[in-house]
Amino acid sequence: MNWTARLVGWAAFAAAGPLLLLAADPIPFLSDSQLVFTAIHALAATGLGLVMGLAGQASLGHAAFYGIGAYATAILTVERNWSPWLAMAAGAGIAGIVAAAVARSVFRAVEHFLAMATLAFGLIFVFAVQHFDEFTGGNGGRGGIAKLSVLDIELDDAGRMFLFAWALVIVGVLLARNLVASRAGRALRALGESPIAAGCCGVNVVRFKIAVFVVAGVYGAVAGSLYAHHVTYVSPEEFGLQRSIELLIVVVVGGLTSPWGAVVGAFALLFVTEASREVIPRFVEGVTGPYELTVYGLLLVIVLIAFRRGLAGTVAHLWRSRQLIAVERAAERLETAPAGGPAAGPAASEAGR
Repeated sequence: MNWTARLVGWAAFAAAGPLLLLAADPIPFLSDSQLVFTAIHALAATGLGLVMGLAGQASLGHAAFYGIGAYATAILTVERNWSPWLAMAAGAGIAGIVAAAVARSVFRAVEHFLAMATLAFGLIFVFAVQHFDEFTGGNGGRGGIAKLSVLDIELDDAGRMFLFAWALVIVGVLLARNLVASRAGRALRALGESPIAAGCCGVNVVRFKIAVFVVAGVYGAVAGSLYAHHVTYVSPEEFGLQRSIELLIVVVVGGLTSPWGAVVGAFALLFVTEASREVIPRFVEGVTGPYELTVYGLLLVIVLIAFRRGLAGTVAHLWRSRQLIAVERAAERLETAPAGGPAAGPAASEAGR
């Protein structure tokens, strides 16, 4: 893909945010606030995609890093009067340190033992937040968090907050895309395929596992800080197992192996969930919650069966297959072209004469 096509693609991706914001008014089941939460979850899930899709490591406690960023912002800005940007950076740093410490411990496990270890980490975080109420506010949570401001522009409405969150999503996907295409990304892909083979080829397995987990923790913490500034209140239930599962579903539906997967998955699930809440009550009277969950589950199963690489992963695979077929056909034409013919070019024609 040439640079022009890449620039057009990134420009279209950047323009998708404002277009979604404009579409929120005419679409009855879509609101600016929902777009903010979806963008924040997409940012957090992008980091999770690097761990699970690129490095092939299971993680069921990613919401803990989301919570670390949120609580760091809440405590440092309200209690210590820190700048929101310094608090966000501190939350990302704390999440990175915690991720490194956790990774050194849990990545000694493999397969389902690794999944259980990360699940335990997420549960421990929620327990700690609930019981260290002197710092965290316990089950009552912490409030009084100020709205974020950028260049003296206060992000006090959902539209402005979404545009800022979307800008961070673009930066996050760009960094993830560059990581995937880098030498470290190739090492991580080898690690995801086979840690033993990667180690035999000179890849420092432990170091790369820790590094990608730290990067994922930073993504989650920044997303959590945005959440805290948008809602201006944090409580433990937002960062429990259910949130970790939701982030996992976002990544799987969008595509584990694609840097775009988290964004595609987050907005696809938003449209499916809200559309079902809007449409089902028109056909069913009374309580519609069970029907909505049934439709959500069926659509999720259909997506996982029909798009095994996820939505974004399947599109990327089809695009690469199309390019490969075009290259093979061009090579066949060159092989079958007669000497001195048009396919051989002017230089060959002159040599023939």
